[in-house]
Amino acid sequence: MNPMNSNKQHKKIGLSGNGDCRVAFCPDCGTLEISLGTSTIRTNSESLHILSSVLNHAKVRLAQMQNASLTNDGAQQIRVGRVH
Repeated sequence: MNPMNSNKQHKKIGLSGNGDCRVAFCPDCGTLEISLGTSTIRTNSESLHILSSVLNHAKVRLAQMQNASLTNDGAQQIRVGRVH
């Protein structure tokens, strides 16, 4: 039985939150629950680390694109390569 699909009531410990974005953890089964507005994703710690890395990379790339757009008045297209 997969603990993430269980109908059992999970004990949720809040790890972080700001506005509509929250992360909770169930120490009994190791499930992480990521809530963003009305959407919820249940996953494990390894996937959380991967998601964090991908989001941080996207944040850096977005800032680079926005900065280049401001300095070039949007005249130059920015080449977006593969993330991984």
